Amino acid sequence: MQKKLIAFALIVATGVPAFGAEQQLPPHDLTIAAVGDLMLGGRAEPFLNQEGPDYPFRDVMSVLGTADLVTGNLESPISTRGKAVENKKFTLRAGPIAGTAIKSAGIRVVSLANNHAMDFGPLALQDTLTALAENGILFTGAGMNLDDARSPAIVKSKGRTIAFLSYSLTFPLEFFASANRPGTAPGYADFVKADIEKVRASADLVVVSFHWGAELMAAAKDYQVELGRQAIDWGADLVLGHHPHVLQDLELYKGRLIVYSLGNFVFGSESNRTNWSMILLLTFQGNRLARVEAVPIDVNNYRVKYQPRILRGKAARDVLDGINTVSARFRTALEIVDDRGLLLLPAPVGAAALSGLGSHPSVTASGTDSKQQPAPR
Repeated sequence: MQKKLIAFALIVATGVPAFGAEQQLPPHDLTIAAVGDLMLGGRAEPFLNQEGPDYPFRDVMSVLGTADLVTGNLESPISTRGKAVENKKFTLRAGPIAGTAIKSAGIRVVSLANNHAMDFGPLALQDTLTALAENGILFTGAGMNLDDARSPAIVKSKGRTIAFLSYSLTFPLEFFASANRPGTAPGYADFVKADIEKVRASADLVVVSFHWGAELMAAAKDYQVELGRQAIDWGADLVLGHHPHVLQDLELYKGRLIVYSLGNFVFGSESNRTNWSMILLLTFQGNRLARVEAVPIDVNNYRVKYQPRILRGKAARDVLDGINTVSARFRTALEIVDDRGLLLLPAPVGAAALSGLGSHPSVTASGTDSKQQPAPR
């Protein structure tokens, strides 16, 4: 039995009703906290074993705890089995304590579509799916075959159904799942379009994550911009990016947010090139993104020892100014208020807005070319 189905059964009841225009979403705000890359093995794991699985998140729980659900990118298998793949410079793995740690942070959904999910082969991936399921954590973007890898993670919160999809656009090609091969969901445009349109009919909100871009590059590449916007056109309400390990641009596109890279969150290595990240608090009113709050954090492990720290004062403002600088080409800017970045989105005028049922751009947009594009970049 596929482990994806086990995780689904642990968290969400089957038979989610379809969302139709005759139904009104509840008036309650829904806040999603989005974080960057999680890799709790390597040099981080001894700290978890010594200090407890909640160690990495103690300073940021005051932020994560304000959200209705938290999502991030799990950048390694959770397993003690398998053999490291050959001819790969970095192979990552974390022990079972990582699953407990992720649960302790209140993280409910993780993306597995990345260039490390298969570092220790199918056995380690299978162990990862089991560990997540046992800790009540949903996942998307990897599985024991292609259909499983492309399946959404479905969460119900505040009377809404939220669907998460994730895709990899990174090497190695051998990590991509096929009909009979475990692996990650390839970020081919026709896959992304079909999957979004399929889940759109039964979800109030659709969140799509991409593992893309160049490591340590602060600006998104042209193909990221193209695919991120296409995902919105096809029906996504929010696009989240990972892989560069540093922050990249923000873009507000047709009232939806594209986050090209969230950088690292807790990552079991040390580097002076991965200094800053952020926690994004994304508040939806009905199915409309109404508020974006960026909380800058210090993730340089020489300083924080695998325990991200909330930045304040000049350090916080410098990080937020940096985000605004790279995002200027998209005319997207955060207002800096009390050491946090704030973006308020006004409600559109009209009856649809009053009911919380504003139409998604995918409903009326003309067909967009969905030709298959090369996935690895």
